[in-house]
Amino acid sequence: MKPRLTAIFAILFCYAISEAQERTPLAQTLVDLDPEVVFTSDADPSAYVVRDSRTGVKPTESSVITDEQGRPVYDINVQTGDRSQYTVAAQFYTTAPVKKGDVCLARITMRTLFAHQETAECAIYFMFQQSSSPWTKSINTQLSCGPEWTTYDLPFVAAIDYPAGKETAIELALGSLAQHIQVTGIEVLNFKDKVVVGELPQTRFTYFGREEGAQWRNEALARIEEIRTAPINVKVKDSKGRPVKGAEVKVQMQKADFIWGTSVNERALASDDPQSLRYKEILKKYFNTAIIENGFKGGGWYWEDSRKCNTLVAFEWLKANGFRQRGHNLVWPGWKFNPRATRLIAQQGDKERFDRFIKAQFHERMAYTKGELIAWDVVNEIMHEKDFFPYLPEDVVVDWFKLAKELDPDAQLFINEYAMLNGAHSPVNIKEYIEKIVDLRSKGAPIEAVGIQGHVGTQPRSPMQVITDLDLFIPLGLPIQITEFDINTTDEELQADYTRDFLIAVYSHPLITGVNLWGFHQKHHWKPNAAMYRADWTAKPNAAVWEELVIGDWKTKYTEKTDRKGLSSERGHFGEYILEVTYKGQTRTLEFHLDNNGYNCEIQF
Repeated sequence: MKPRLTAIFAILFCYAISEAQERTPLAQTLVDLDPEVVFTSDADPSAYVVRDSRTGVKPTESSVITDEQGRPVYDINVQTGDRSQYTVAAQFYTTAPVKKGDVCLARITMRTLFAHQETAECAIYFMFQQSSSPWTKSINTQLSCGPEWTTYDLPFVAAIDYPAGKETAIELALGSLAQHIQVTGIEVLNFKDKVVVGELPQTRFTYFGREEGAQWRNEALARIEEIRTAPINVKVKDSKGRPVKGAEVKVQMQKADFIWGTSVNERALASDDPQSLRYKEILKKYFNTAIIENGFKGGGWYWEDSRKCNTLVAFEWLKANGFRQRGHNLVWPGWKFNPRATRLIAQQGDKERFDRFIKAQFHERMAYTKGELIAWDVVNEIMHEKDFFPYLPEDVVVDWFKLAKELDPDAQLFINEYAMLNGAHSPVNIKEYIEKIVDLRSKGAPIEAVGIQGHVGTQPRSPMQVITDLDLFIPLGLPIQITEFDINTTDEELQADYTRDFLIAVYSHPLITGVNLWGFHQKHHWKPNAAMYRADWTAKPNAAVWEELVIGDWKTKYTEKTDRKGLSSERGHFGEYILEVTYKGQTRTLEFHLDNNGYNCEIQF
């Protein structure tokens, strides 16, 4: 990165910086409500612990210092970054209980002394949670800042009853990055029913490059024009071969080559009630590709007959309505994603039998879908889900890919993974992901494309960093799809702006062949706040962005008159088109496909 841009990152990234003091004070109107103090880091500086579960790396260093007012400042130096943020964590325990439904405000002030990434900002995850299984969280959000002291206000509603003491923790997960941070002023205030959560202050997150007229966006839009469009040249002549001026040329894309997809709920597609009909209407309007969200997963396929029936009906409906379909997924190597028999068979200790059991599921599902799917996610989240591999060697993945190719030679075979484009740890994860792919391919696995999930939280990664993250895949030489995209935040303005910029960033990158949302309707979304349509079918601002870009600017449609030379010349995005030329009451209609070679034709009347 150029030095000037690095400096701009460092200066501008922080959004909620306290100017005249280290900590931004709580508004007096809230102080007057006399909230109960559930925790304050000022009370007992010794009552915290830093846990580092890693071995073979430089240990995390931590200490407590004091500021000029005698208040404790917690200094934490993570000397080596890790793939998971949870391997290093600072924990503080509460001193007062919280009841389910209580309205609370968490606050933290922090700064970064060093962070091993171009923007020089830290990356931590702030959680209020149970201290043991099931670790139920009421807030889990990523925070970043630069060298200036930054105060964050984080309101939340308690999801369960939390007792005081070591059963409840404020946790800062820090392991994803080599970073040296200082934190102070951590507190959790319980307003109970004195306010609603929307009345509490909330730090507005943002990202670098969001501003109007950002240079990166202008460059990306120019790159889209260069790599995603080609000329459409139509010449119109009369019966004597003379150019016709004023003939009407109407060009309309029918389906983009680029994958604009979404996961779909099989039950919604298998029904014909008013809600399902609306669901299908929006699906047909916005998307050209669909992924049955759960029905083809190992667990989804075997859970119950009614789900399987819904999956089959949904599959046929999508086929009948012209959707391209991706299959998700053939193997997800975690017990909780599979039928209960999977673990029982594995634990019997017969590796060959366990392997046959998994492969048998390939045969059943792929026999039904053969020739109908454009792609399969063969293995899902192998970097994170490893329950199968104490019972099978990891190289068995090579055999899984080979079997998938044998059973459906026409389906493009993907490996699919998360935590690639959404945080400071992304480059570390990408390096490991690429190494895994290279290793599997060297052993004969026909991995033909790379899936990146693209789930984004409240603190989006700069679009410029998304582009440079994707650049890391260039030496691999494989196409990439964003397989599961969403932005889980209640800030709908941020959500819409980042949807716009993320789509522009990835569509401008030559490796990307598609973007798939992981749902679009709030009632059928694994993260309801991430949806584009609310439960009552009102559109959110991110839906307007999708409509403007995906089915607007990037789904070419125009009508114009030929010039005096009988020519109509425009550029269009790659895909399938219908061309209509009208002159003196007569119309000629052609279908054509536009690729990077462009399209030229002559129409004669």
